[in-house]
Amino acid sequence: MIVTRRKFLQGAAALGASLAVAPLAFAKSDSDIPSWKQGSPVSDTLDTDPGVQLVYSTCLGCRSDCSLRAKLKDGVLLKLDGNPYSQMTLDNPLPYAADPQEARKAAGKLCSRGQAGLQLLYDPLRVQQPLKRVGKRGENKWQAISWEQAYKEIIEGGDLFGEGNVEGLKAVRDLETPIDPAAPELGPKANQFIFLAGRIENARADFSKRFVNNGLGSINWFDHTTACEQSHHISSAQTYAGKNNLKPDFENAKYIVNFGANYGEANFPMNGLSRKLANFRAKGGKLVTVDPRFSVSASQSDVWVPILPGADAALALGMVQWIIDNKRYDKSFLEAPSKDAAAKKGESSWTDATYLIREDNGKFLRGDEPGLGGTKEDYVILVGGTPTLAGKADAGELLGEVAVNGLACKTVFQRISERAKEKSLEEYAKLCGIPKEQLIQVADEFSSYGKLAVADYYRGPVQHTNGFQNGRAICILNLLVGNIDHKGGYQVGGSNVSYAGDKGPYTVSKLNPGSVAPKGIRISREQAKYEDSSEFKAKGYPAKRPWFPLTSNVYQEVIAGIADGYPYPCKILWLHMGTPLYTVPAIKEALTPALRDTKKVPLFISTDIVIGDTTMYADYVLPDVTYLEQWCVTGAAPTILGTSTSVRQPLTKVFPNAKSVENMMIDIGKIMGLSNFGDNGFGPGMPLNKEEDWYLKLVANLANTYGKIPGASEAEQIKYILDRGGIFAPDGAYDGSLMKNKIGNLCSLYAEKVATTKDSMTGQNFDGLPLYQPIMNAKDEEIKDNDYPFIATTYKTAFHTQSRTVSAPWLMEILPENFIEMNDEDGTKLGLNNGDTVKVSGPTSKEGVLGKVLLRPGIRPGVISACVGFGHWHYGAADTIIDGKTVAGDKTRGKGVNINYAMRLDESIGNVCLEDKIGGSCSFYDSRVKVEKA
Repeated sequence: MIVTRRKFLQGAAALGASLAVAPLAFAKSDSDIPSWKQGSPVSDTLDTDPGVQLVYSTCLGCRSDCSLRAKLKDGVLLKLDGNPYSQMTLDNPLPYAADPQEARKAAGKLCSRGQAGLQLLYDPLRVQQPLKRVGKRGENKWQAISWEQAYKEIIEGGDLFGEGNVEGLKAVRDLETPIDPAAPELGPKANQFIFLAGRIENARADFSKRFVNNGLGSINWFDHTTACEQSHHISSAQTYAGKNNLKPDFENAKYIVNFGANYGEANFPMNGLSRKLANFRAKGGKLVTVDPRFSVSASQSDVWVPILPGADAALALGMVQWIIDNKRYDKSFLEAPSKDAAAKKGESSWTDATYLIREDNGKFLRGDEPGLGGTKEDYVILVGGTPTLAGKADAGELLGEVAVNGLACKTVFQRISERAKEKSLEEYAKLCGIPKEQLIQVADEFSSYGKLAVADYYRGPVQHTNGFQNGRAICILNLLVGNIDHKGGYQVGGSNVSYAGDKGPYTVSKLNPGSVAPKGIRISREQAKYEDSSEFKAKGYPAKRPWFPLTSNVYQEVIAGIADGYPYPCKILWLHMGTPLYTVPAIKEALTPALRDTKKVPLFISTDIVIGDTTMYADYVLPDVTYLEQWCVTGAAPTILGTSTSVRQPLTKVFPNAKSVENMMIDIGKIMGLSNFGDNGFGPGMPLNKEEDWYLKLVANLANTYGKIPGASEAEQIKYILDRGGIFAPDGAYDGSLMKNKIGNLCSLYAEKVATTKDSMTGQNFDGLPLYQPIMNAKDEEIKDNDYPFIATTYKTAFHTQSRTVSAPWLMEILPENFIEMNDEDGTKLGLNNGDTVKVSGPTSKEGVLGKVLLRPGIRPGVISACVGFGHWHYGAADTIIDGKTVAGDKTRGKGVNINYAMRLDESIGNVCLEDKIGGSCSFYDSRVKVEKA
């Protein structure tokens, strides 16, 4: 059906009038479900109508968090636009001081996903009141209950389903009793409460940690980052002094090599990135895109490098070898061993290129070695062949090796040079599946632009088993050309104003009476060393499952750890706005039984706006609000220069019984008597009874930190910010030839922390230098799967987002279903035509998945790809029974294919996808599959 904007607005108005009296969790009967799409006789309303209210907020159509502005009339949302004050949505936004009445005449840019957000708000299949399962988990049968009943049963527990007693929150919040007295490092029983979020960020994450960590005392708070890009963040942080998300200065760069950072369709902020990419190209900037798929970014590039998935480190190391052999690196930048030495060269950051590494233990040689006259804080370099403290020299030697007190040492640059030469350029090119000449061309061009060349990367290179090392190899290219912090180089972006109240008036971390400091080991075994565990002391290597000491938020291992009861059993799982069974590769069949099993997960709570593909296995579904009905404070991605901090505020409320997760946590905290919630939740006489009590304090902190209005009351300052949607100042991005916002610290070619950390599965140290690795399982056994000729990959389009946009008819009208995309020559060999139904299966997914094939030359031969967001088994696609009545699903939401299901399990562990043991990321691009005509 074609759904025009006029028809939609008519339907939204009608729906807004009718929903308030709907007595059930969904519409009253099957026939009520599609009625909103037909519309009713209501005219479009223009902003010139004085009855139209403009409210500023923040989008969540994707991760970009673009600043938006809504048009409302009589509580009905009519239209979403970009915020004209914000550089997130305009290259030349309105002055921040511009009167909001004048701002009515301007609008920022908002992508299709952002504009279609109002359809998620008015989705007729949203959950409208608390639901309790009847029957077995996953049968999709529910009973509508009150909030009072839901809270009581979740807190008190008991025989809730006629299946035996279940411990509620009150019983599980035990801060003293150890989970396992024989393994006290695991922590108290409170850790058996697990909060797992899909999309939650910034101030909302901080609030939920207040409840989970500081209120309930559980260490187990997680978001979904390893399913998204975590190995990017970890590889970046290990290179750039803890900074985890740099971007090119598009305004001044001349040459960008883009490794799998899909500027025109995904990445973030997609809106801003697309504009900056267009400006970069218009100014004559040269773009090279490295990607097995001819993406939108590739279509805007001078060169497309159709690399084999997972071979990014081979390309980067080949470039490193060529650059070093041809002396095309920035010698002056790399020689500086300290902050003072760098400053004399006009640099704000410096590297470890000249530092000496001990060959015996992989640590840096330190100044407290006898005869060096320094401390353990001092690094040691070579000057004229003599070991010298780094702080006492303006330059060190890049190439060199020496014995100090019998300890054999080499410089970092020597080691990286040797590493890059372990393979020939021919071998690197073969691993990449590209001509050697193309590798040399990219290396030559990249190193010919000096500090105005940038190697950028994102999800494509890192969602592999070797993702961390791919990312590190790419990062080092930027250090070789010395572009860090430079105008036109690689930079950390603009400034985000702190909402935490470091400068007052509300330091929320301190306004946390009775705060519990959680302790123990997370169920994902992240940020903990296996060697410190009782398990290691009892049995040594290997661990039962991998431990992840160098990363965090290992999303896929939370459910897998719950399934194995490792390192301890789960008592309560709270899933928020997430769907791991749909999102994580390969695990649907392996882990669905665990979520069905009331012994594995005795109590399963989900907060969601619909009954999602994982939510359907919950015991309780609590109706959440959409992002258009909630609060948050968010910063901007590093692409956005200047100062930018957006405030999300509720625009309207569609379902009276829906609650934000913050208000749910406040309600529960008050009932349980948690001291950091309620009438004195921030301290004596300072209530935390509703979410506004939290968020308005954060906005007051923004005003106090930036742009305080002389003589204005706190309420007036808050209103000033809310009337503009945040704080925005696009100017002041540069400091001469440098960026105003700088790393200003030691950048690392060699990751000492990584090199001195052991792999829990092999007992061997990880490698502190980037290297090319084949695809391997958790035991470091290479996976070949030669009988499966294709590598399966995924990508995001510019108009669908993960699992959520199937409820937006405008977006489904653009692309009603996705395809298995394949090189046309591969398709011809298999006798396939466009639109044929094919089966994609893998070594651990013999049944595979079915989808329609799309043949195109813009896919590397031997690779298949499918965009994400399709192939749901629920999220409104399935019929649902509530109070004995059937609510018909929207079958269009089940169209298309989710290729994740055909991806490979790591059989060395058994119930999780292939994963990166350093960065923690899920592998989305390593699974080999067959494609057969169905």
